[in-house]
Amino acid sequence: MNRINAVCRYRSRIMFVGNPARGVCAACVILSFALAYAAEEKPAAETEEKPAVETGEKPAIETGKKAAAETWERWNEALKDLPIGPLKLDIGGELRLRYEDQDAFDVRRYDPAARDRLLLTRAMLDFNLRMDDPKVNLFLQLRDAHAVDSRLKENDFPQNNPIEDHCDIRQAYIQWLRIGGSPFGFKAGRQQINYGDQRVFGPGLWGNTGRYAWNAAMLKAETDLLDVDAWVGRFIENRPDTWPNRAFPDPTAFVAYVSVKKLPVRLDFFYAARYDPSGDTRGEKGVGDLISHSPGFQSEGKFAGHFDYSATFVAQFGEYGKDRIEAFGAAAALGFTAPIPWKPRLAARFAWGSGDGNPGDGVHETFDGVFGGADRFYGDLNLFFWSNLRDYELDLRIEPTGKLLIFAEYHYFTLDRSKDAWYTTGLRPLRRDITGASGARLGWELDLRAVWMPFRGFEIMVGYGIFEPGRFVRSTGKDDAAHGFFLQFRQTF
Repeated sequence: MNRINAVCRYRSRIMFVGNPARGVCAACVILSFALAYAAEEKPAAETEEKPAVETGEKPAIETGKKAAAETWERWNEALKDLPIGPLKLDIGGELRLRYEDQDAFDVRRYDPAARDRLLLTRAMLDFNLRMDDPKVNLFLQLRDAHAVDSRLKENDFPQNNPIEDHCDIRQAYIQWLRIGGSPFGFKAGRQQINYGDQRVFGPGLWGNTGRYAWNAAMLKAETDLLDVDAWVGRFIENRPDTWPNRAFPDPTAFVAYVSVKKLPVRLDFFYAARYDPSGDTRGEKGVGDLISHSPGFQSEGKFAGHFDYSATFVAQFGEYGKDRIEAFGAAAALGFTAPIPWKPRLAARFAWGSGDGNPGDGVHETFDGVFGGADRFYGDLNLFFWSNLRDYELDLRIEPTGKLLIFAEYHYFTLDRSKDAWYTTGLRPLRRDITGASGARLGWELDLRAVWMPFRGFEIMVGYGIFEPGRFVRSTGKDDAAHGFFLQFRQTF
């Protein structure tokens, strides 16, 4: 209990100073973790057991480990189905602690002069107040993210801060499904939106504050053959100096997403529009508005027993300032899982985001990645994005035990067009040779990662990655190899 009190005193000193609203937010976090602690520790009278010699059971020395594991895995059950009148309340969340050592890069970009060692902490707390009939729920998620001892400060992120945001509202929405017995419903408010493998629509939750959360209004339809979402929204700007966080004024997203049901594989179709009427979009021929249209599909499944596949394609057209948009993104993967001990899985992947082959023709050919996460696909160091990129990837996964997974991933990166730029995960040009004389070879990256899950809801992950620059990087500036190490502890409940 002393540990809980210490955490409470620490959070109180940080959160209650200067902002009463943040103080209330912190109080909710403290209260819920106190409830969790109370649920885990029961009075001695309730937990007293008879001696093993009287019951005929195995001695405690033999059963203690199993009992401890079961207790750890089930402690949060007391936080579910809490009666609130005719409603039920579920309390859940996440605690995450990650140490990172970044050499020749940081969270923003590849930078041979950079070195950052930091500790990232994140607490997310969920309150889901629900009614089963009709299917209505109110959902609130609070998130508290800190970066300890990073060399990067708040002024290094003039807009969205990816590593720090103090006790803010990440989600707050109302959802009502199958209204009046119909297939229609809605979801409105601040919400996380992700579909499929999250390459096209994803929250980017590897980042400490997350890449995308939305202020959005969504109409939903559920039929025997289709699930349909249609929504409009703007994504949230994470800022430690603002409470609550606000949505960016532009762009506005208009999205329709359709999932086809009753198929042996997953098949989704979508359309996304991005609209920015500010007049600040600068193309090759001049400044103007942005309106992009991104129709596409995504599919994944298994076949022939031990094979699996995935495929994604997105076309993109519209207006980029005074330019015409003609771009695309594509990705495909083929995997095989051997039916032998350790279940080794080999996979080959290819991701292709188009680039601009002529920087002066008034045609914008650089794919923008739609609204996808960048932190699961293009290397663990997060040096690349699905824009002017070709990523050739080989993966190996083994499962030595049911609780341990080991991954090895090799990426070979090139530019799609040598006259276009190398883009960061924030879609900002990092280096560019408009003559194309530096070639297209960016380099290779090797990532090693292990995940151990000793108990349900608890995960330890460790990883190391190295990026070795290629000809393009060597020809356009310093070309030191980048190294990254991380160690992460994560508890969900």
